[in-house]
Amino acid sequence: MAENKKNMRFQALENGALAARSLFVPDCEHFPLPGADGRNHEIYVHVPAVEPPPGGFPVLYLLDANADFLLVVETLRRLSRRPKASGIRPAVVVGIGYPDGPDYDLDRRYEDFTRGPPEIDDAGWQASTCHGGQAAFIDFVENRLKPFIRSTFPVREDLSALLGHSLAGYLVLDWLCQRPQSFRAFLAVSPSIWWGREAMLGRLAGRKASFDGRFRAYLTVGQWEEEPAPWQADLAANASYTSLRRRRAMIGNVRAFSEHIGEAYGDGVTVRCDIEDGGEHSSSLITCLPRALRFAFHEGD
Repeated sequence: MAENKKNMRFQALENGALAARSLFVPDCEHFPLPGADGRNHEIYVHVPAVEPPPGGFPVLYLLDANADFLLVVETLRRLSRRPKASGIRPAVVVGIGYPDGPDYDLDRRYEDFTRGPPEIDDAGWQASTCHGGQAAFIDFVENRLKPFIRSTFPVREDLSALLGHSLAGYLVLDWLCQRPQSFRAFLAVSPSIWWGREAMLGRLAGRKASFDGRFRAYLTVGQWEEEPAPWQADLAANASYTSLRRRRAMIGNVRAFSEHIGEAYGDGVTVRCDIEDGGEHSSSLITCLPRALRFAFHEGD
């Protein structure tokens, strides 16, 4: 039905001597890149249409690129037009996605972003068998994707950041616990810390003694992520949904984990924790982007 309506619109345009054209996103490209297992990731790249600065552009690695790449690129493009006003300079964006579908490939993201099943009792998540492939995914990014980006595009590795929302935000923080040297900034938006909170806390223990570098960590979560928002009447009427939100403790976990990161790395880390006034889970990435980008590539420390 939708395809028929689309064809009818195109026919009407042609009858009026106008030609319908697909939208074109400037300064962007995408291509498949296989991992060690032979499966492809779809890689999306935005390179600013300006002269690279000495040493190259900052580079932002983005998870869930099928869903979020255009949002991030257009936000960055608009804000970096006037960097002295916005505090945000042009940067390369490298989105990591999947070949199939325009949005989320749920099975592959559960597999790539997690070490195993969630820690809390959540029947919906426990039913999924697609989890536990995080180590292979991190290896793909570190040893396949990053070298390719370095050799192909004008980027600065010392100004790199990793951005993820929700379950991807959980991966950002778990990556930080394991390899804080991987990125200059870790940006976790509404991170699903509940998936593996205790395991991540265990990985943080003793990290300061084994890491003498510096990095930045940005954690943010919406005001309405532990209870239904005023406009979510249908959700508020669902007792099991409301209970699940409280058990996941999105706000409490972000606050506590921000403190734990600071304690583990001391002077080696700059931590910012934002509770988004009026925000909820689906809107948090949209509203936090200017602050997250400004924080990630700040050069004052």
